[in-house]
Amino acid sequence: MREISIIGAGHSGTLLAVGLAKAGHKVSLYSDKDAEGIRDTTSPTGTAAIFADSLAVERRLGARDYQSETNPIDGIHVFFSPRIGQEFINFGTTLGSDTAGAAVDVRLRSYDRMVQLEELGAEVTIGTVDMDGLERIAAGSELTVVATGKGGLSGLFPRDPQRSVFTAPQRKLAMILVRGIPTDGSAFSNRIPGHTPVCFNLFGNAGEIFWVPFLHKDGEKVWCLVFEARPGGPFDRWDGVNDLAGAFATATSLVKEFTPWDWPAMQYMEPLANDPFSWLKGAFAPSVRAGSGLTPGGHAVMSLGDTTVSYDPICGQGAGSGVRQAGHIYDAIMASGDGPLDRAWMEETQEAFYRSHIDPTYRFTNTFLEPPAAAVRILTAAYADQRVAGQLLKTFNRPPEAFPMLADAAAGSDWIRRCTGQSGGSVVAKGKLKVLAAMARNAVKGQNFNRAQAVEPARDLADSTS
Repeated sequence: MREISIIGAGHSGTLLAVGLAKAGHKVSLYSDKDAEGIRDTTSPTGTAAIFADSLAVERRLGARDYQSETNPIDGIHVFFSPRIGQEFINFGTTLGSDTAGAAVDVRLRSYDRMVQLEELGAEVTIGTVDMDGLERIAAGSELTVVATGKGGLSGLFPRDPQRSVFTAPQRKLAMILVRGIPTDGSAFSNRIPGHTPVCFNLFGNAGEIFWVPFLHKDGEKVWCLVFEARPGGPFDRWDGVNDLAGAFATATSLVKEFTPWDWPAMQYMEPLANDPFSWLKGAFAPSVRAGSGLTPGGHAVMSLGDTTVSYDPICGQGAGSGVRQAGHIYDAIMASGDGPLDRAWMEETQEAFYRSHIDPTYRFTNTFLEPPAAAVRILTAAYADQRVAGQLLKTFNRPPEAFPMLADAAAGSDWIRRCTGQSGGSVVAKGKLKVLAAMARNAVKGQNFNRAQAVEPARDLADSTS
């Protein structure tokens, strides 16, 4: 039995703690808030959307499965415009059980897992852990893992300038949870009828806006609206927002103005007045940090989740990466036998995960922030051929499978040929012709992409929130 301490009660920290406690290890979890405080007095910290492979890790480590309670992310649909006012590329795919995901409020996950840990006999200590406290904890543990996110104790793990592309935030970020958009598959008939997909809107000159089906901490099925604004651009309207009412008003104005194709399905949406923490805003530079660090007293500690790497939310990879890293560290501990969990072990474990997952996932996310020519060719081919669209969007579950085809034109052409049996150049050419046709329709009609139909929310939803 190992003695392991985990600092931080977020998504990845609590998952690792549960897995190790169920495996019979002595686990101590440290959190600055108790389970009720996390559930009731914090913001959800993002969509926390994860796909099938990450869901499988959660189940394997013994955490609660919410599959029967939430609407699945059973599709992905992309609308791409090089600039506002040009409705060009759009494509989507359904996701089967081997790729579909879910977005569950991390506040609910943390609450449930903290309760589970106490039932398993783990020690849960409430209080802020400062550097002196970390020193004491690390001195008394075989392994200490820091999972406090981008702030807190993350300064122990310096940014890796060779692996981090950006030194400044690329987007100003905001999100808000809303009810009143149907969650039965009828809302976005212009996207993937009968499903609850992630609905992406990518604007080359402004940023990104997207909707994600979401299970709220109170058990209600809602939608999470995410806004990524290029600084100084037309979506950059969040600086003066300080409360839920302001966040909802800003979100509504952006949806109506810039995504009119989805507004009919969203016109009855409402803020979650019973949850004043159901929104957030912020900005950070997507960064990769060291996998281990030393306390002032020389005790080695290990990083986990956002403390190791912070991805831009554009592709929804942060939570899934943290889950997989927790599973990777769990497996490494279980395979270590009686060997030391020292800094050399930490570095070897983290480097293996960097090579297998962090590096390609970080590149995958950054590719959608600033698509290079090779990626634009793939998007164009996806517009032309559903087989390409389906295979491309399934890489959200396994980002490493997106390379090298998203980064190299020759590799991309070969990948398109394998998807379709046709030459990559011919499929891309078909896509370009389709774009020209879309441009013509946009010029003549003022629009190209199909509009959603107005769908009132189900009566039982209205009753449950009155």
